[in-house]
Amino acid sequence: MPSKSLKLSIVIPVYNEQSHLKACLDRVARQTEKPFEVIIVDNSSTDDTVRIAKGYSFVSVIKEVRQSQVFAQKTGFDAARGDIIGRIDADTHLPPDWTSKLLEYFSKNPDVVGIKGEAMPYDIYMKRTGKFIELFYHTLADLISGKKMLWGANCALRKSAWLKISDKVLQRPDIWEDYDISFPLAAQGKVRSISGIEVGLSFRAVQKPFKQQFQYQFRAVRTFALRTNVLRTIIFAVVWSTEVLIYPLTVLDQYILSPLLLKDRPTSPD
Repeated sequence: MPSKSLKLSIVIPVYNEQSHLKACLDRVARQTEKPFEVIIVDNSSTDDTVRIAKGYSFVSVIKEVRQSQVFAQKTGFDAARGDIIGRIDADTHLPPDWTSKLLEYFSKNPDVVGIKGEAMPYDIYMKRTGKFIELFYHTLADLISGKKMLWGANCALRKSAWLKISDKVLQRPDIWEDYDISFPLAAQGKVRSISGIEVGLSFRAVQKPFKQQFQYQFRAVRTFALRTNVLRTIIFAVVWSTEVLIYPLTVLDQYILSPLLLKDRPTSPD
């Protein structure tokens, strides 16, 4: 099945993303194979996010008033009309061939219902260290859960699979929506990690103040508690708690290395 016969809907949940959205959409516009549609799900932004989104003719903006990516993601997935739903964040930087690689993979692998790619941080000095940290912990999550855990910054699934699981995703704001969807999706077919589909991403989620970082990471543990058994949850919680050890590295990079060594450098490759 040639990739041309598959249509891709890109869904981007947003809330007050005026600082990041333009760079994201500029890269969507440069795709060598154009997506069928790009859906921005506005989660009640109060800044210029919507105005920026409406400046792109290929973008459709829909609204989700319930605050949380959990609700915004589901609203976007429900609205998507393509055969494949691509999910990225407002700070994701796509390479020009992202759409074509994604569609080609789904075309050649009809038994695959979902994929996740990799990411390279673009706004920190220790880029490769950041990539290793992200990949390391997400891989451990795969092993502990026994499933491939999707990553909202760079993943995709078949719309046909979504229609079968849309009523099975948890609708609560205190979980990780990408991890949550991974559990019912695994029952629909194969989910694969694709190293050749890499994007740029911001490391800002890991640079939150310590208390906010703890609350954010605990959502992943809560997702496991709601979706797996006690043993898997305990193992995951113990493993995930070791992220506290990398917090000094993020502080070092955020306040010393990046301000000094990334000055006047491009944030990510085009």
